[in-house]
Amino acid sequence: MAREFPRMSKTDKRHSTSRAGLLHTDPRTISAVRDKLGEELRAMYGRLADEPLPDRLLKLVWQLDQPHSKGKP
Repeated sequence: MAREFPRMSKTDKRHSTSRAGLLHTDPRTISAVRDKLGEELRAMYGRLADEPLPDRLLKLVWQLDQPHSKGKP
């Protein structure tokens, strides 16, 4: 028994074609987009790296760095 698949509308075909085109994008374009995205993210979040961590978070990080004894998680 043959399985029937739903027909694609013109809109579905257009979107599927445009997505397929992304796979054939020039690597230089992809690199440029990635670089620009990195710049934008650094501009938005770069200041966060300069802010001090709250004491509660520092304590948690310190605890996670401590070796655990056998039998305890």
